[in-house]
Amino acid sequence: MAKKATVKYENPVVQYKDNLLLTTIGDVWAYYKINPFQINVANIEDKRQYKDSFIDVFERLQKYDDVDLKLLPQDMDLAGRIKGTSPDWANDLRDVAEYYIGQEEVNLLQSEFNTAVIDTFYIGVKLKNTSVGDDLKDKVSFVTDLVLKRFAETLRYQVKLTDDYFNRYETMNDDVLGILRPLNAEKLSEEKLVAMLGLTYRHESDTSLLKMRDTVFDLSHTGFVERIADNKTDYFTHLVVNLPDKIQFLELLPELQSFKFPLEVHIKINYPQRDGWRGLRQQTKQSKGKYRDEMRDAYNTNEDSSKRSELNYKLAKDLVNVLDDKNGFIGWSIILVVRDEDLAELKKLVSKVKTRLNTFDRDIEVYQPTFQQEQLLYQTLPAVALGVFKHWQQFTTIPALAELMFGTTQALGANTGFYVGRVLNLQKYRGVDSAVASSRLLLLLNLVVSNKGIKGAKTDSPHVALSGDTGQGKSFLFKILLLHMAMFNTKILYIDPKQEVRRWFMRALEKEKNPYFQKLIKSFHFVTLNANDKANLGILDPMLTLNTQSSEDDIPDVMTLIKEMLTQVRSVSDSILIETALNKAIKSVCSRRIQGEKVGTLTVFDELAKGSDDEKQLAEFYRSIVPETMLKLAFSDGTTDSLQFNDKRTILEVTGLQLPKANQDSRTYSETQKYSIALMLALGKYLEKFGRANPDEFTLEMIDEAWIFNTSQAGKNVFDSIKRLGRSENNALFYATQRVNDSSGEDSIGQFGQLFAFDSVDDRPNILRQFNLPVNKANLRLLEDLQKGQCLFRDIYGRVGKVVIHSLFDEWTTALKTVNTNESARLEEKYG
Repeated sequence: MAKKATVKYENPVVQYKDNLLLTTIGDVWAYYKINPFQINVANIEDKRQYKDSFIDVFERLQKYDDVDLKLLPQDMDLAGRIKGTSPDWANDLRDVAEYYIGQEEVNLLQSEFNTAVIDTFYIGVKLKNTSVGDDLKDKVSFVTDLVLKRFAETLRYQVKLTDDYFNRYETMNDDVLGILRPLNAEKLSEEKLVAMLGLTYRHESDTSLLKMRDTVFDLSHTGFVERIADNKTDYFTHLVVNLPDKIQFLELLPELQSFKFPLEVHIKINYPQRDGWRGLRQQTKQSKGKYRDEMRDAYNTNEDSSKRSELNYKLAKDLVNVLDDKNGFIGWSIILVVRDEDLAELKKLVSKVKTRLNTFDRDIEVYQPTFQQEQLLYQTLPAVALGVFKHWQQFTTIPALAELMFGTTQALGANTGFYVGRVLNLQKYRGVDSAVASSRLLLLLNLVVSNKGIKGAKTDSPHVALSGDTGQGKSFLFKILLLHMAMFNTKILYIDPKQEVRRWFMRALEKEKNPYFQKLIKSFHFVTLNANDKANLGILDPMLTLNTQSSEDDIPDVMTLIKEMLTQVRSVSDSILIETALNKAIKSVCSRRIQGEKVGTLTVFDELAKGSDDEKQLAEFYRSIVPETMLKLAFSDGTTDSLQFNDKRTILEVTGLQLPKANQDSRTYSETQKYSIALMLALGKYLEKFGRANPDEFTLEMIDEAWIFNTSQAGKNVFDSIKRLGRSENNALFYATQRVNDSSGEDSIGQFGQLFAFDSVDDRPNILRQFNLPVNKANLRLLEDLQKGQCLFRDIYGRVGKVVIHSLFDEWTTALKTVNTNESARLEEKYG
């Protein structure tokens, strides 16, 4: 027969207000929420600084006898976080966004986790009774209040103490908050406090303590507790963790947070009384003398117990020295709570915890007390001190507690947005599936808010950079971002120099018949620039970006760009006279253009032809090349219309492009490769024009193979102009490149709001510098261990970690493919 937990172990809390709890014995506890500190996956210095802050806080808390640390998984409201972006969805694809973002992403993830959770950290501190005041009348009133309260609780009445009672603790409440500031703590709201009080009883929303505790705990299952609340039944058990003697760098909390299922952690801490005849110092000195006498007797009689006595004496001697020091000494216990709606499944989870922790450190012991589950239930409640039970306690200095890394997280990304993958720990994962299966930390991105001045963000830059070697997953991620952003109220221009997007999208349309997928893919407008199509002649001419509204200040960028395009055809650096003449000719045509003349880059050749014989020869050379090659896309006489982008989602292709490899020596470029680079530079100017067109409309440029712009100063100037649009022009730039820029952390944070870096064997030191991580053996190994689909990621808050990119939808995966497999490849993987 089910029974309630006995009166002996009932909840001690009898009243609450704000973040304060009053217990039946007159203790007042204050509870605070710790906003977790994100630890860079391989940045030892960050970890050291956090431990130092943690130690300092707990040294200062010595004057408060008891502390309660809790890690509680909380429903992350996944539907609210993802569907909450709906006001920013595109009107013409709202039904598609509702299906993919609002429905499928939420349902698939919720079904996997049976409610996705996020870890929350709390700290409770027992306040001193002395804070009620020094005046005798205050103390008498205080005692009277407590006597009435205890008497009323005995009679099961609900007596409400006035707010004045709790107000007496406000000074101390604020003092504790000041101590906790280095841990980024804040007072717990009353709503969150109620949820924490009701968690054990499965009544997080009930504000009445009587209603909250209307729960039956059945202790008839050996080692487990059956919980019955509102006709719902589930099971839980308490596990006690005993740590090894040496716990330096143990970092247990991140390991506990990495379990796929929710796991509660309760750490009860007590600062034992040091002085006085009952103090720990006196007891330890007595034990020291006892073990010393035992050791002498053992030596004198040649007993085998001499080694044991010698060890006991040494430990007691060390403890005396520790207690004589001013540094904090604590007693503490760690209790884990595992829950599930099915008892058989719960037993499996318990086995996983024990196995995993023993693998993590073989000296860690995990106990599941068979007949003390009721005691442990009480022990984990808020406002219960460690001193109530002496079982399972450990005694250490405060630095040992800091080694557990309580209050830290590896979470990355935005708090809201769409799903792109999981956050990983430092373990090595062979494939995407195993990496995804290992993590419950979801990677969400909300790319339309990056430039909106988000609180706590390290940058307002909306730009996103992707880097890495071919075949690592860079293009896959790029297109996941493309498909998601297409469902938002954003005007998109995607530059596809490899002409692969249309091919894969069309194949996916033939294979996948999901109507929402069909509508999404068909919403893209493909523009193909073909040099053999007369309608395209001169359409990319940078000169056409100048008009009568332009000023002399606009000329230098266009002039530099046109000169770089021409030098891709033939270098003029070997003759200063020719180079000067070319500069003058370009500038002259630019000036005529802003004065209203219908002139273009072809007019530059006419200007050159007016000069010396050498200048005429150069003009004739250009005339012999440009009209016969793909370059005619970017050279006009000024009478054609420039490239226009009127559609909401444009994918721009250029036929015939042959881009060189990123690491190819420029001296080995073929003529076609040089011309391809010239056209990419011309395209860059139109990307800038696209971003400036309407500051009231959020625009997005997506550029694959963006490393081309770093091959010349003109390209860098164009690229920098696009990046400078950013927040001021309501514009974002997403680009994929082969190598991460070798710049300092501060520079990169200013340029890019978010950065993904897949492994690049020859660029690993630069990748680490870009993420502000030390270039050392451990971090280089971290990059080496990255498998396909895995990368480093830095979010808008400056947090860095390891992630795996993941597509939830099979039809998307089909459309995002960049290479076909074959039977030989499948055979290789089978025996891999």
